Amino acid sequence: MTARMIALKILDGVFIAATMTALLMIAGFPMDWLLAFAEMGLREFQWFAPFILAAALWLIHAIATSDPTP
Repeated sequence: MTARMIALKILDGVFIAATMTALLMIAGFPMDWLLAFAEMGLREFQWFAPFILAAALWLIHAIATSDPTP
């Protein structure tokens, strides 16, 4: 397994965890601990969550499309 594949597997796991957390938060699942940790209100987090998800997708895309190392 190459370093690129390992990095993609780790980033996929991070993306899935971030996606599930954001979707649960938007759906109304009580996550007061996350709001306290981020020091944000619910409305702020709901606006911030899509940016977190987009950043994770861009990072995965950047690694997947980069030139392989010899």
